[in-house]
Amino acid sequence: MNEILHALFSTQGFVLGTLVPFLFVLTVVVFVHEMGHYLVGRWCGIGVRAFSIGFGPELFGFNDSHGTRWKLCAIPLGGYVKFVGDMNATSSQPTSEEIETLTAEERKVAFHTQPIWKL
Repeated sequence: MNEILHALFSTQGFVLGTLVPFLFVLTVVVFVHEMGHYLVGRWCGIGVRAFSIGFGPELFGFNDSHGTRWKLCAIPLGGYVKFVGDMNATSSQPTSEEIETLTAEERKVAFHTQPIWKL
């Protein structure tokens, strides 16, 4: 039993020697990638609702002065940036009923109401 625990949790073991460094590097790569989406979206005047590293239940998060929810989630295998007006996971064109649920202020900064050169 001691050998199994040593093989899993020692610095040369699977968890600390392979899995933790892999998840750390993946998290850094995902953060840089998603930050690119966030910065270009903000530069183009598109509102951002959420910036997430990971999926699933939120472990830690806060709202910034622009109303963006920054969060770290339980499953560290990716991330996303949710723009205002982005109604589904595929970022497909929302229906007119979905657009009507947005306020006039949200429509000005919504993803799908921007000129094509911004997208």
